[in-house]
Amino acid sequence: MSTLFMSPKGGNCTTVTASAFALVSAMRGTNTLLIDLCGDVPAAIGMAEPHGPGINDWLNEDNVGDPQQMVMLGIPVIPGLVVLHRGARFVTGEPRWEALATAISSLPHDVIIDAGTTYVPEVLTQAVKNVSMVVKPCYLSLRRASRLPRPSNVFVIKEENRALTVKDVGNVLGVPVAAEIPYEAAISRAVDAGLLTARAEQLFGNYFPKK
Repeated sequence: MSTLFMSPKGGNCTTVTASAFALVSAMRGTNTLLIDLCGDVPAAIGMAEPHGPGINDWLNEDNVGDPQQMVMLGIPVIPGLVVLHRGARFVTGEPRWEALATAISSLPHDVIIDAGTTYVPEVLTQAVKNVSMVVKPCYLSLRRASRLPRPSNVFVIKEENRALTVKDVGNVLGVPVAAEIPYEAAISRAVDAGLLTARAEQLFGNYFPKK
């Protein structure tokens, strides 16, 4: 099942959410490909900073790489999880979004995409199973989110002492709340130390059925 994570604004923990989601997917025994369109996944997961070509290079207008070549650009992180890092900062020419959409449909992986606040074309959102928006229960996030195309569902970063509730978020956006992600100091420290892998189950352990 392919999932694209996006957010109406920066600072909503989209990369951490997408990374933890992919980690637990792999831990549950599913071959998973995490595509990093923003460039922050390696730091969040605690990988060494990648060098060489990545997804932006594969998306270059003059590239002829197929889906398998795209996967080969990725880096194995834990058994079952390959991270396809951003690579070049920009895509040269017109991005091959249609080729990426085809790859998502043809690969024997669950494809997780961290899009953050990056522009995502319709051909890509139509290719994935779920477009999941990551938001905090704050007025500014919801104000911006309400102006974007409606996602399949929403992942709410649950912060204490907010005037708005998780239920408010679902009602405003008119989509199901797929999960409530705890916003805890211990998780933040783990991310800062490059130890998200050890905390991923804490975020999504109840979301995935055990095999």
